[in-house]
Amino acid sequence: MTSHSLPQLLSLRDIAAWQFPQLAQNMANQRPPIVAAIPSLQRGAVWKPQQVELLWDSILRGFPIGALVVSPLLERQKSRPGKHGTGWADEHICHHLLDGQQRCNAIALGFLDPFSAPDSDPEQTLWLDLHPQPYFAANSSRAFLLRLCTSAHPWGYGTQDELECLSAHQVRQALHEDYRWPLQPQDDAYQRPRPKDSWPHKAGVPVPLAWLLQCADQGAGLWDALRARLAQHFELATLHERHWARKADQWLQQADRDALADLAQALHATANVRIVALSVAPGALARSTRQEQTPVPDAEPGEQRIANVEHLFQRLNAGGTELRGDELLYSMIKAYWPGIEASIDRLPRKPPATQVALLGTRVTLSDAGKPRGPLSVSQLRSIAHPAASPNLAVHQQEQQRIAHMFDLGQSAGPDGAEITRILAVVDSWLLYDAKSNPNGLPPVLRSHLADKCPEMFFFLMLVARASLQTPIVPRHAKTVRQRLLGLASAVHWFGVDAPAAVRKLWSMGAAEDWLKPQTFIGVLEQLKDLGENRSGIVNLRSPKGLAKIIEKPTEDTLQDWRWWDTLIADPDDEDKEDKRHALYWPLLEKLPYSQPLLMYAQRAWMAQRFGDYDPHASGFWDEHNRPWDFDHILPQSHFTKKRNTEYMKVCQQWGYTIGNLHILRFEENRARQDQPATDSIPDSYVELACLRDGSKDLRPAFSLEKDDVRGRSDEERDRVLGFVCAARTRLLRMYQDWYEALDIEPMLQRNN
Repeated sequence: MTSHSLPQLLSLRDIAAWQFPQLAQNMANQRPPIVAAIPSLQRGAVWKPQQVELLWDSILRGFPIGALVVSPLLERQKSRPGKHGTGWADEHICHHLLDGQQRCNAIALGFLDPFSAPDSDPEQTLWLDLHPQPYFAANSSRAFLLRLCTSAHPWGYGTQDELECLSAHQVRQALHEDYRWPLQPQDDAYQRPRPKDSWPHKAGVPVPLAWLLQCADQGAGLWDALRARLAQHFELATLHERHWARKADQWLQQADRDALADLAQALHATANVRIVALSVAPGALARSTRQEQTPVPDAEPGEQRIANVEHLFQRLNAGGTELRGDELLYSMIKAYWPGIEASIDRLPRKPPATQVALLGTRVTLSDAGKPRGPLSVSQLRSIAHPAASPNLAVHQQEQQRIAHMFDLGQSAGPDGAEITRILAVVDSWLLYDAKSNPNGLPPVLRSHLADKCPEMFFFLMLVARASLQTPIVPRHAKTVRQRLLGLASAVHWFGVDAPAAVRKLWSMGAAEDWLKPQTFIGVLEQLKDLGENRSGIVNLRSPKGLAKIIEKPTEDTLQDWRWWDTLIADPDDEDKEDKRHALYWPLLEKLPYSQPLLMYAQRAWMAQRFGDYDPHASGFWDEHNRPWDFDHILPQSHFTKKRNTEYMKVCQQWGYTIGNLHILRFEENRARQDQPATDSIPDSYVELACLRDGSKDLRPAFSLEKDDVRGRSDEERDRVLGFVCAARTRLLRMYQDWYEALDIEPMLQRNN
């Protein structure tokens, strides 16, 4: 069997060596039987931690984990390594991996040694618990307890088969008792430990799986080899008793080796595991397709047709169901212009890669004053294969423009590709910087704008491209930046129909017009009414106007205060209620619960605590991976599950709004143990948390006693009234901060 003949049986080490070539040093040919890489058209989806752990549980139990699907190298496709290693040079790669990317990443992770070099700093480490019995979840299907630690969760996850994050209390316990971390979450300079400095919390005797696999390769003396490795890497006597290495050494000295026989046998057996790699028949990718009836120019006989590759990839990765929406379009763009992914990867910082590709492609295809609409599958195919289209010359030019935008020829000058320069301008407008742009957004909100409101981000990219040709007049630069950010955030956070709102913007001026302050006059007022009973955004008001709408409770109205019943409903006049509903309710449905507005109000705090954290840049977009939490200032327990109370409902009405929320590190949450704000929130945090009204400290107003909601006395009523008024004040302050910082006032002027 030659090195390229398939099907092929591969060991776990063979597969891991695709990412870690050093693992092949002891192989007969210094190379696995085949060397596969990821083609650029592949999606970059990441398995959840439990999927990685359960895969290795299956491997150790001898369960089959399915075949891989590969093909000979795909023409016009770039190769990239997997998630964890650098991979091989192009001349050594003979195949592309079409199905099994996540399994291969998980297998490679088992061979990733976090202590392979003094400067190693992996994003993830996989551990195996040698003494897991006390920590198995009651309903878990696991036989072996694998635990994954990541940079987002260096303390590991729970032991359920489904994703289970540790509580903030457990995290603080791990920091204090396990890692003896020098700084705790409440300290200003605190930083999370890295995976190399941590190990799974609530574990018996965790050991890196890579060490166990390496020691198992040395023969029968697995446990003696492990103890020798521990002594080689650590001064065991100097470690505290809860350090994983010391626990492992002490436990191995005392453990019944017979009790470890099953685990040792499973580890030794991994060397004999073989996984089948199936190959796509060469002719399958060369057949003519309905989508490509016209021959591809300069195609060689038998050359792979991209439509075949595209369809095969979709069906392998979606269980027979084709990909849809943006994911399908991004996959096609990567297939037709394979260098795009590498170009995006070279960006110093970026919003979601999918939107960079899709919106960047639309930007380059937009002529002056004519923004290109969302692209369809057929349009992309026509551009990629212009010979199949009656508009040959047009599509050939478009193909070249896309290649230029992303610098696929890598001929850009020192300023980088056009997409790089455009996004740099957008970032200079949007991103927070304490000195140069103190009114900017935290990076997470920039990425959220691109991901959830792409038409608005597309608008900004086109305006940025225009600014590269016609720079903003210096004396207008600050005003234009403020208003662009104000306009973008208004459409995103308070939009009713964002795509329609952006279409309206294009009718008001071309891209270069939005580089002038006067273009913004009255723009938000116009977006409120798009005609035919359609709105682009809600009916935004001035801070004073908003304060009039959100009536301040009094002693008499406090008990019955409700957002709808107090501010909208009118049992005596149905017409008046309908009018108030149309004018005010769309705003009141969004504003009190707008987490982006809260994050903007605490932008300086987020910059101090979380720096440039951007979930899209780091690969952690799941909500549970963010490093912060939204915490109730007046604890939730004060206004829930109480009977016979006069003021529980009004406290709930305000308790669940951003007026009663603040942002803090995830590890800090619940550390207060329902302590009042006056005791648990430090003086240094008052301004950053919007807990000051002029010279007045608002913390006492958020420090109710639990029984105050019962309203048995005037004093209790007054304290509840103080809380509600303080939450209202804080909500209005957040809105006012956004309104003034981003120069919203001129954009709400009525045109005469």
